[in-house]
Amino acid sequence: MINLLYRSRTGPRQLQRLCSVTRTVPKLIRFNSNNNGEKEEKDEIISKKDKENQIQYDSIKSKSSSASPAPFDATNSHITDYLSKDKKPYIPKLKHERLTYDYPGLPNQDDFTAVNNNLHQKTNSRWARYFPKILTVVVGIWGAYTIKVWFFQPEEGAKSQNILDQDSFHKFRITHKEKIDEEHYLIELVPKYTNWQYSYLNGYNEKCLWNGDRIWSVEIKQPEIMVVRSYTPLPLYFMKSEYTRSGEKKPLLKVINNENNDYDKNGTMCIYVKRYKDGEVSKYITSKEVGDELEIRGPQIEYKFPYHPLNKFYSRPIFKDLPSKMEPSPNIDKIKRDNNLPDQDNMVFYAAGTGISPILQVLFSRNPFRGFVEVHYSAKKPGELGPIERFLFFLEKLDRIKLHCHYDIDPSNPRLDAKCVKAPESPSYVSPLRSSKEKDQIQSSSDYFIRNQIISDKESEKKDESEEKANRTYYRNAIEEASVTSKWKKRDPSLAIVCGPDGYINYLAGTRDDITKSQGPVTGLLGKKGWDNSNVYKL
Repeated sequence: MINLLYRSRTGPRQLQRLCSVTRTVPKLIRFNSNNNGEKEEKDEIISKKDKENQIQYDSIKSKSSSASPAPFDATNSHITDYLSKDKKPYIPKLKHERLTYDYPGLPNQDDFTAVNNNLHQKTNSRWARYFPKILTVVVGIWGAYTIKVWFFQPEEGAKSQNILDQDSFHKFRITHKEKIDEEHYLIELVPKYTNWQYSYLNGYNEKCLWNGDRIWSVEIKQPEIMVVRSYTPLPLYFMKSEYTRSGEKKPLLKVINNENNDYDKNGTMCIYVKRYKDGEVSKYITSKEVGDELEIRGPQIEYKFPYHPLNKFYSRPIFKDLPSKMEPSPNIDKIKRDNNLPDQDNMVFYAAGTGISPILQVLFSRNPFRGFVEVHYSAKKPGELGPIERFLFFLEKLDRIKLHCHYDIDPSNPRLDAKCVKAPESPSYVSPLRSSKEKDQIQSSSDYFIRNQIISDKESEKKDESEEKANRTYYRNAIEEASVTSKWKKRDPSLAIVCGPDGYINYLAGTRDDITKSQGPVTGLLGKKGWDNSNVYKL
């Protein structure tokens, strides 16, 4: 019975149940039996059955947990053959036979569809796969550009052919801001848009802003209260590198060489600003940081120097921040002698604070002032110019200027007074229109004759001096030339320009009417020395 159960039920749970049945088979003991022989026979039969049950139980006893599969007979030769390893080595075939199968057709397939399905489908090339994507991108860009052109107006100055415009404001971006002290700043500006560069190379002489024959300024707008103030740009820029961007070193201030191949450093300019407590525009400008924008309009021509015939034949070399690299001036004495031209007039410039910017613009630009310049600079304390002082030192070494500093708190450089003002020199050249006006002002013809005779005598003396100087040797650079020309005696100035606060201008040359833009009469220190409206200009 146990064997039948084992064969019919091979599951582990049934086997466990069977084992439990066999374990609990009671032993039959007969009590009070009179037949001892039968008793012994029955005991032997029962013991044999117990042994058989125990053997069968041991053979079907689970060797593992209840979750394991049922055991199998390891003596079966068929199973051992399957489990034995094949000792035959694997030898790969060099040729492989591939089999192909044809898929069965559709239930409703006809001859036409059967032939078409068997045709080889055309594979898509890489160009065919990417062309729709490229076409989609191109159409999207074209659509966005069309929307921008037709529905969005460009910003003011974006399409302009000039860096600046006198009638509209152009946006400039602050690229560097250097704080000299608590009140004075040097701010570098670069145009936001570059559309003007397309027409810059073809007409560089007309498009270039830096021209020493004039003084010009720009108007910077304070958009919050709609107020503008004039500032004089300087042809300077800050040379930057990876050390300056990381903060290890400060950028070096340099002079723009006015070359058309780099668009004058991409239209870079600097403004020298003083922050006033009650100045809305100055506070607005100095509060801006690098990357912010300013709206600028210009250029506004403040003053044009009088015409001189020597300008056609002589052009002074451009100032460079390395004087040893500057070329010397051409032989101007020979030019004057060959063309019978008068000498170049000299100038004196009176400046206070940021009012020194106009003369710096003239001296750093193309076609700098050809005469000698005396600069009287007034300030509260030394150091307000910051890195600009280096350029003034170079200009003195080149024998182009003579700098006189006047500070309020420095006793070694006293304030400007009447001792610092010289009497005007008669101009060496007077235009025909100007000479006719002066002739009408002179009542007596004898006085006019005497004056012309004096001027002609002075010119003859100058010609003799120029002939003597013309025979001298040439110079290798501007420094060598300045070492010789600095010993020559300079003529007194015949032109005076004053720039600074209203109180400073009134002290030197009298009041100026800003409403009517008139100069007004020349009084003050200059008026006492004989200067008048013909040789004085107030900025």
